Amino acid sequence: MLVDDPSLAALLTMTRIAQVLARGDPAAPCASFEGRHWTYAVFNEQVDRAARALAAAGGLRGDRLALLCTPRPEYLLLLMAASRIGAVYVGLNPRYTAAEGAQAIQRVQPRLVLTQRRFEGQDFEVLFAQAGALASLPPVRAFDDLDSLLVALYTLPARPAREPMAPDAALARTAAIVFTSGTTGQPKAAMLTHQGLLLAAAVQHLRLNPPAPQRPRLLCHLPINHVGCLMNLTLGSLVGGGSVVFLQRFSAERTLRLVADEGVNCWLQVPAMFHECVLHPSFDAAALRHVYSVCIGGGAPSARVIAALRSTGAKLFVEYGQTEASSSGAYSDPDASDEVLTHCIGRFDPRFELRIARPDGMACSVGAVGEIQAHGALLFAGYFSDADATRAAFTADGWLHTGDLAEERADGCIVLRGRLKEMIKSGGYNIYPREVELVLESHPAVAQVVVLGLPDERYGEAVHAVLTLREAAAARAALEACCRERLANYKVPKTFRLIDRFPLLPNGKIDRVATRAVAAKLAALA
Repeated sequence: MLVDDPSLAALLTMTRIAQVLARGDPAAPCASFEGRHWTYAVFNEQVDRAARALAAAGGLRGDRLALLCTPRPEYLLLLMAASRIGAVYVGLNPRYTAAEGAQAIQRVQPRLVLTQRRFEGQDFEVLFAQAGALASLPPVRAFDDLDSLLVALYTLPARPAREPMAPDAALARTAAIVFTSGTTGQPKAAMLTHQGLLLAAAVQHLRLNPPAPQRPRLLCHLPINHVGCLMNLTLGSLVGGGSVVFLQRFSAERTLRLVADEGVNCWLQVPAMFHECVLHPSFDAAALRHVYSVCIGGGAPSARVIAALRSTGAKLFVEYGQTEASSSGAYSDPDASDEVLTHCIGRFDPRFELRIARPDGMACSVGAVGEIQAHGALLFAGYFSDADATRAAFTADGWLHTGDLAEERADGCIVLRGRLKEMIKSGGYNIYPREVELVLESHPAVAQVVVLGLPDERYGEAVHAVLTLREAAAARAALEACCRERLANYKVPKTFRLIDRFPLLPNGKIDRVATRAVAAKLAALA
């Protein structure tokens, strides 16, 4: 392992990982993509070339460098090169519209924008031309592959020498800017630090990666503007001297093939991705026997998904985290039961500072619902150029508001009850959507479910469920009976709306804002 003590992560930057491993184990695999493989020695030399080109073009510490591309080695190259010159990496998502791209660029004011030329018929140079009509853009350079990216960097015009700006303490610590998913409003530009990302990655390595002499090998297929891509799927492998297998766009078939053919031994995804994989005709537990661990993050897995993954023989985990806290801060135990994996987020890792607190800041007792709050080295450096939002993100005593409601069980496991902003207030009662979702997920006909509150003239808000079903149909009466058996009357959904497929965020999670809009539309038509 590159970092055998997570506390030493503070001594590293992202770029140091490649440098140290290129010297100590130059022939070790670093990255692979569509049949091409790079060793640490080769990849580190290319990072050096990119960093020199950026410096020659006037890149300075604290500059933001923006990249739009799919998950592929060019992302890793720019991430490392930015770190090497003290610049800040900013990921942009290929799913952005021109307006979203212009908005993101205006928000962080990057020195340079690099873009993949095209993907699956979409021309990103056209996208930036449209974005340029909406806002003033910095230089934009397109590339087709890693080699042409280096050419694009070396053909950047040299800029006049300029004096570095007064050092900004937050930017000096910042490795990457990640836009929050925006499920509860306008995305904000979170400044994630080298220390936080590498500390989280080191703990993930110790939790999930196979022991030596095996090298961790992870599949990277989340968007490059997502903390799960940066920390969980990239740094979580590299801090252990491992490698990253890139996949440009998730599909169950390609994912299963790469996990098998490329020897991926630590497999992390969100529940919706695992759901598609285990239901795909090519899912073969025997072909996945080499997988050491499987970790499900970003939501609760269903019992059916857990059962299918158990059949591979891999160690199963769930994890919990948040962008502003460098992703993962809680993990289930290696021997966690199916019940824990389905209903809990595990336990807070003792190397992190996390608590469940009441509104007055006091710790919640066992069984009481409160907000998960975080403190210490994991935390982000604030929202870029948004002091008001940064102040609002913290309690008076310096703890981060995650906005997630949870309770600690008697066995020490944490149960997530929902988001503060998702909590339903109906007729004077506080209803936690996750409690109702767990009940409905136990019904054999239910595939996925989102429970939410919609305005109600009598109760203020009423509980509604939006569902997708398996092959078997389920009558409303059966779903309602399932809820009434296990829930108080005021928690039983007023309606059960069936849809073919949930809308998804770019990171693969269910888009709860879009689902709410669908539910409201269906309610209006009823």
